[in-house]
Amino acid sequence: MVDKSLVKRRFAGAFGSYDKSAVVQKKIAADLFALIGRYVSLPVSGMVLEVGCGTGFLTRMISTLVPPDRLLLNDICPESRLCLDDVPHASFLEGDAENLDFPSGLGLIASSSVLQWFQDLEGFLAKCHSHLMPGGYLALSTFAPGNLEEVSEISGNSLDYMPSDRLESLIAARFDILCSREDTHILHFRTPVDVLRHLKQTGVNGTGSRLWTKKDLNDFCMRYTERFGNGDGCTLTYRPLYIICKREK
Repeated sequence: MVDKSLVKRRFAGAFGSYDKSAVVQKKIAADLFALIGRYVSLPVSGMVLEVGCGTGFLTRMISTLVPPDRLLLNDICPESRLCLDDVPHASFLEGDAENLDFPSGLGLIASSSVLQWFQDLEGFLAKCHSHLMPGGYLALSTFAPGNLEEVSEISGNSLDYMPSDRLESLIAARFDILCSREDTHILHFRTPVDVLRHLKQTGVNGTGSRLWTKKDLNDFCMRYTERFGNGDGCTLTYRPLYIICKREK
């Protein structure tokens, strides 16, 4: 089970480096926004809620769709609010989105690179359905199996990523799916230590809490290089999954 308190600490500690290091997450947010533009009828009616806004990659794009007083932002980290001074009139809802009460009459709920941390995704989808207005939209990106597969194989530590067909089945029970798409982004790093540094600087290392010894680190680097190294360094693979769906009228 995901330790939400650890996830919160890791992401809060990464806020200062996130914008520079989270290149894939920034691209994913842009791609999700492009899909929103393609599949969501604009302008959006009602309030817009972003779940897990972080430092605002998706927020600043979403804010162009509605007046500021109709934008509601959520994040588990209170530090997120400090990153969004340029979206001053939006309301901020601090806390774990799985446990928060959402307002009713939402026209769009959007979330980028967050759902993989949830413990009860079916319950979250049910809550989104009950708080979206008829004809409202749910726009999501998360990650598919094989995400960060290099680190998972070497360390044995990974989130339980939900396959796309299973996620689609959960969503189709309540929504009309307009778009479902998987993608792959492969980053290249000079050394395995740089991979670990990248994970720390983006807060993605929220699944393990044990302290590494020097021997642990040396062993990880040796095995990582042997399995995923090449003449140019080593790789790290992200596998984003996007879904746009609509509550029936």
